[in-house]
Amino acid sequence: MKLRFFLVFLVLAIPLNAQIGGVEANKTLRATVQKWISVMKEIQLKKKEWQDKKEILQNSNEALQAEATQLEAEILSAVERQKKLDTQSENSLAQKKTYDDARLALRNGLDQLDEKVSAVIPLLPEQLVNEGKIQKAITDHQGFVGRNDKDKIALNARLTPMITILLEAEKFNQVVTPFEGLTADLGDKKVILDGIYFGLAMGFASDLEGNVAYHLKPGPEGWDKQKISDPETVIKIRELIDVGKGDSDLRLIDLPIEIAK
Repeated sequence: MKLRFFLVFLVLAIPLNAQIGGVEANKTLRATVQKWISVMKEIQLKKKEWQDKKEILQNSNEALQAEATQLEAEILSAVERQKKLDTQSENSLAQKKTYDDARLALRNGLDQLDEKVSAVIPLLPEQLVNEGKIQKAITDHQGFVGRNDKDKIALNARLTPMITILLEAEKFNQVVTPFEGLTADLGDKKVILDGIYFGLAMGFASDLEGNVAYHLKPGPEGWDKQKISDPETVIKIRELIDVGKGDSDLRLIDLPIEIAK
């Protein structure tokens, strides 16, 4: 009887042990699978992170390459611009030197022109000199001539009065100009004269009655009056003045006076 019980227990015990072993194996397998799934998820996550970083790196690399290309182009462009600027600068410096040399030559030439213009001023009759425009030009010119710091005076400031004087002198020299207001001592009395200028070459003056006449000549000290002693010539000078002023009919008048050399 005891033997039979043992055999039954042995038969029943074998399936129970097998069942317990299978449960443990399933647990182990499930754990392994879950671990594998976790590892795969971690791998996928890392792979995705790497892919994202790779794209960022690639984009950054492309951006850096594009920027490098642009910078290289800008550098080349800047080099070319600098070359042009250097060339322009050299040309500008050369032009400036030319202008400076020309201004220096002009300034040196003005010193010589000062003397020539100053020599012209006494040749201008009082009636012309007293006109506002040329009077101011003469005053300015004489003020500049007397200065010791001419290099500080603008070239245009020096040139303007000289040009005005020469232009007005040239205009005056091309026409016959009547005048009034001169005076002369005739014995113990002073007489008023009128007359005409033949440019800067000569002039004639006479009193209104034709009692006295003068031959006017320009010189370094101004206009000189030379009294005419011949009575017939005095009369003809009065007639000449009347014709020149339009107070008498136009006619030919001979004077025994040398007009010009």
